[in-house]
Amino acid sequence: MKSLELKYGSKKISLKLDEARILSVVSGKKLSPLIDPQGRIRRVIKFPVASKSMHETFKPGEKVAIIVSDRTRNVAATVFLPVIIGELNSIGIPDKDIFIVFAVGTHRLHTKDEHIRIVGQEIAGRIKLIDHDHSDKKNLVELGTTSRGIKVLVNKLVNDADRVILTGAITYHYFAGYGGGRKSVLPGISSFETIQTNHKLCLGSSKAKTGILDGNPVHEDMVEAAKMLDPDLIFNVILDDSGRISSVFAGDLVEAHRAGCDELDSNFKVKIPNKAKAVIASAGGGTKDLNFVQTHKAMEMASYALEEGGTMILLGESSEGFPSGEYMKYVNLGSAKAIEEELKRNFTIAGHTILSAFEKAERFKIIWVSKLNRATVQKFGITPADNLAEAMNLAGEMEQAYIMPNAYNTFPIVD
Repeated sequence: MKSLELKYGSKKISLKLDEARILSVVSGKKLSPLIDPQGRIRRVIKFPVASKSMHETFKPGEKVAIIVSDRTRNVAATVFLPVIIGELNSIGIPDKDIFIVFAVGTHRLHTKDEHIRIVGQEIAGRIKLIDHDHSDKKNLVELGTTSRGIKVLVNKLVNDADRVILTGAITYHYFAGYGGGRKSVLPGISSFETIQTNHKLCLGSSKAKTGILDGNPVHEDMVEAAKMLDPDLIFNVILDDSGRISSVFAGDLVEAHRAGCDELDSNFKVKIPNKAKAVIASAGGGTKDLNFVQTHKAMEMASYALEEGGTMILLGESSEGFPSGEYMKYVNLGSAKAIEEELKRNFTIAGHTILSAFEKAERFKIIWVSKLNRATVQKFGITPADNLAEAMNLAGEMEQAYIMPNAYNTFPIVD
């Protein structure tokens, strides 16, 4: 028997399985955290990719906006923000001329305690913290229209700043290709309408998929929008399994982000000889299975390792359920076809995520260990389970399976 520990929310669940039934453990490389992250961050900021350093372009008296990811994404902001702000201070830009805007997108706004958890007590006590509110039309400004006809409205406070720094983490994204970079602008600090119309580009596109940038209409439109804002610097990280910084990238909006995506692939794009009839996948715990939306990303990645009609056991706690009541509207439509037709009439991000889950449920037998209401899970055509033992029993005599301990950030591809 082989024993593995799989993360589930804040806990770990033990999986014991006959080794003969395990094809392999599919996971990215074991990343090492930076020994001196602050020192590395300083060096990367001083020698950015394809752009001038802050010391060459930022000047005293300028107002600086720093965009930071919201609570649904761990980006280790408590580590890099003191360094970035320290560099700004050394240029002669005081704390009072710096403000942080959280890239909330269409997610809910934060509490004060959540702000502190994201940036740390010290920064929260020094720097003004602002949530982007996509519904606050008084604080939105139109920058122009993309080549695909999408009107770009972004946070006015950020646009009015003299300098803009985008920060975030590079991970895989199921229709934008990758997170990080331009996503801090769109969807991060864009209007609801801008976000929805951009994301609608994924419908019917064969390029709007995990790990694809070139030809991906969602990504390319995001880049166009971000260029209209013209950020001065992006700062992105790649984290290890424990949420510690492993790699850092700073510089040009496109080039620095692309370098980070290449690095992510070199660590987490995993070749497999063939697809399997069964996959046992954990999202990875923590923020990776915080709610339905985050857990779905792991469901997406696990599907790349699974044969059509195969069985997926998914560990994704989803303790916060759905981000809003809007999601149930689409769940209640009952089929991928009905949801797609509704989205063609009136696209929403919530609807598209539900559609993606329905499509997988129609292709595979999915057994989902979560804290979601069992009846709700069943509406997807997915079998609910309260624990791993129940899930294994429901799966029956499984064929050889791949085990994915960190499915949220592992991209299996058939070699």
